[in-house]
Amino acid sequence: MTDKLMTVKEAADYLDLSYITVYRLARRRRIPAMKIGGTWRFKKEVLDRWLEEGIASSKAKVLVVDDDARVRDMLVEIVSGQGYEVEAVGTGEEALELIKSLQFDLVFLDLVLPGISGIEVLRALKKKAAKTIVVVVTAYGDEPIAAEALSLSPFFLIRKPFATSEVRQILDIALRVPA
Repeated sequence: MTDKLMTVKEAADYLDLSYITVYRLARRRRIPAMKIGGTWRFKKEVLDRWLEEGIASSKAKVLVVDDDARVRDMLVEIVSGQGYEVEAVGTGEEALELIKSLQFDLVFLDLVLPGISGIEVLRALKKKAAKTIVVVVTAYGDEPIAAEALSLSPFFLIRKPFATSEVRQILDIALRVPA
């Protein structure tokens, strides 16, 4: 057993996540971390225990917003298969209506939607439910729309086409009960 503390970069490499995702998880106290000298540090043993023992909340509510029925259905199947409650809609307008009346723990959000864009939905989410974890789902990872979305600080960004394992990993990390 080692007492070596890991940096954000080392923890990100270990967890196979991006640097910014691990940093945001630490800042929001969603992952076991400590701040030493103004920087986040992690113990491998504590991360291992958190990964092994952390049980995702069965009450977590997930919203899927995507105009492509195949993508929407795939996400619903993966999310519900992991034991979460899931709602799915195909337009920004429908998403805004649900956001007004329901609280979601996590939202999978396509950026390019008919009518109200995913960017506008993301802005509304940040105003109404700033702690909701947002996963931007896009085929336009290098386009200006993705850069605009990233400026609004979603928690994750996944590019279409994505693997089932990517979605499961996001669910495992994002909806884990904090240690």
